[in-house]
Parts: sequence; structure tokens; C-alpha cells
Amino acid sequence: MRLVSIFYGRVQVVYSWGRYGWTRGGGKVWHGGLDLVGLDDTTVRMPYYKGKKITGKVVRARIVLDRSNKTWEWGYYVCVQLDANQTPDAVNFLYFCHCSSLLVQVGQKVSSGDALAVMGRTGNAALGDCPYDHCHLEVRATATGKGLDPTAYAGCDNAVGIYGTAEDAAPTENGEIVIDVSYHQGVINWTKVPYRALVRIGYRGYGTGKLMKDEQFDANLAGAKANNKLLGFYFFSQAITEDEARAEADFCASVAPTGYPLFFDAEWSHSVHDGRADNLTKAQRTACARAFCVRAAALGFQPGVYTFTSFATANLDYEGLCKDYIGWLADTRANYDTSLPRYIHQYGQTAKGGVPGIGPETDLNRIVKALPTLDKPDEGKLQIVTIGPISMGDAAALMALCKERGLTEAGLYKSEWV
Repeated sequence: MRLVSIFYGRVQVVYSWGRYGWTRGGGKVWHGGLDLVGLDDTTVRMPYYKGKKITGKVVRARIVLDRSNKTWEWGYYVCVQLDANQTPDAVNFLYFCHCSSLLVQVGQKVSSGDALAVMGRTGNAALGDCPYDHCHLEVRATATGKGLDPTAYAGCDNAVGIYGTAEDAAPTENGEIVIDVSYHQGVINWTKVPYRALVRIGYRGYGTGKLMKDEQFDANLAGAKANNKLLGFYFFSQAITEDEARAEADFCASVAPTGYPLFFDAEWSHSVHDGRADNLTKAQRTACARAFCVRAAALGFQPGVYTFTSFATANLDYEGLCKDYIGWLADTRANYDTSLPRYIHQYGQTAKGGVPGIGPETDLNRIVKALPTLDKPDEGKLQIVTIGPISMGDAAALMALCKERGLTEAGLYKSEWV
């Protein structure tokens, strides 16, 4: 995987009028940047400068609707001000325009390879009649100055053509951006969502202890599956015993299809730490998480654990659980703890409306390690096995073993006793 431009994989300059310079209106109309299309990747990323890593700060991440401000023509755009003394040219500002959505916020520090936005055709792209999604890359010495030659940052020539190779594309299971959603995201238009999603099944009430289905679960499950955006599920636990944790996994299996990752969400219940599980010891909470995962595996899911860094080190044996189950860790700091294991890293949150099809803010995650393949002989469905005839002593031993492995009524369907 190698970033050669502002996209992983191949980048294309499609039309001659998408080039930089006096390239429009028969050579009479100025175009201040390069219009680039990601052929293998739609995520616009902070570029390198001739292969050298560069850093900067996001100073604009917005859409302007006031047409007296000429930047309205850029639609959704990001402006990054480069840190000083990194390149020999006069460029200080990078603009990424016509995006369909933004993945950064003003003030955020970024470096080469970081995701900034999703390419699109918003604003006045091609005089409002743009035939294709792309990103207008423009570089300037000053925020309001004239566009300079962007080719050192674009990683391609100022000419129509395809640059880079498909082998440079990010693997589908390594580096992929995914989101997690619940009722907090409201009604989602899944036809517009560009990412796969982890969908919240539900939660146990942090006061009542009642098992509840997420208010938008049915709609999110149907929408994500219909649009091939379903990655897996998570359940916010407030279990205080191992039996309650197993019951939570049973609840998940009663409403969600198996064969997908299912995460035990372990975190504080509320900002004032007044939940029923908030006073568990580290050993108790770890036992609940393991019981949930054992049961989830028996039911046909890929079990995993979600938490955040400080919680993982003080309130849960996260590293121990990750020896057997998928780790999903949240840490939004720029210099986060990289020593803790994880398959999925939750690194931040979009600005409001930052993901197409979703209005409220949405968590952003990255798959940093390929998820394990689920060994499911029957598409993740439980096999029904008839056992018998067996002695009462053997039956008692079998039931004890099943309970130890998280298999009771859900795993042992029928027995014949003698």
C-alpha cells in the first residue's frame, strides 16, 4: 500500500479542462488546480511532497452558501495550512474541494496519509453540471492568493492520464474506514453511506437492568444489509454477573443474524458513573466480558470487546481478552497508546453531517488488522444435534461442560435420557 497522490491506488486526470492553468474556454479561462479522480479509493488524503511526509493544521472545513464569497464554488472543502519550512516552494496552503463529505475539523493536526474528506461534486463543479466525482486540489502561497503548480503534491503530471497502480490501493480489510451507529445518528439514508458500519443492537439499562433493543436497530440492520454496508454489531453491557452477560449475548442472537462480529461494549454507563455495573472490580468485569464472548461464539458470532484506552488499562483485562477475541479500541488522541492490541481503532468523530446519509456526528474507525475469518460450518447458524440415549451421570457431566463453555439451552437442544 503506497500513497502516490491524494488517493490510494490509481489517480486520474480525466479531462483536459481539469488540468491546472489556462485550460478552459479555449485557453482564456484560468483553472487554479488539478481535478483528480480516485479510481481505487474515494477517500481524499493529506498528500506527500515528492514522496516526503508533510504535516499541517486544518484551518477550514466547511461549505459556504453565501455566493458573495467565491469559495461557495468549492462546495464542501478542506484547507490545510502547512507547518513551516517543510518544502522548498512557496506553497503554504492546500485546498481539497468539491467533496461529498468532510472527515476532519478545524484545528485538527494532519500528516501525509490522513483521511480528510470523501471526493464528490458539490459546489459549482464544472459550472454546476459536473459529470463525475473528483477532488479539485489547489495549492497557494497565501490563503487568498492565486493557485500555484500542484503537481509536486498531486503525484502526477499536469496532463490527462492515469497515474499509479491498483497495487497501491489500500487492502479492503486493512486501513478501511468504518463507522458505528445507533439511535444517536437518527434516521440514516443508507443508499448514501460510503462506509461499512458496526450497528448497535441494544443495551442493558444502567439503572433498571432491563434488556433493550436500540430504537433504530431494525431500520439500521435492514438498511445496512440492503446496501452491503453491514460489518457487525455491538451491545452496550451493564451485566454485573456472568449469567447476565450470557443473557445479553442470547438477546443479541434473538434479534440479529449470526455470522458477524459482535462486540461487548465495556465503558462507563454515564458521565457521573452511576450505573449498575460501574462499581465492578476489574476481575468481575473481565469475567462478564469473557462470558459474553464465549456465549456469542457458541451462538455463531465472531466475539469481540470494545472499550477505550484508560478503561482498558484500569477496569478491564483488555489485553488478556484480546488473546482470544477481537479488540476494538477507542483513542482519539494524536499520540495515542500504540502498545495495546486492536483490530479496529476508533480515532475520531466527523463534524455534523460529515458522513453522507447521516446528519448527526458519527464515530470514525479504521480497521488496522484484518479481521479473523469466522469458521462457520453452516453460515453461522447453530447445528441442532440429537444426543442419546445416555446415562444420567453422563448427562449431568455434559450439562456441566456445556455451562462451563457457555452452552446451556441455546447450545443443547435435545437429549434423550435413560
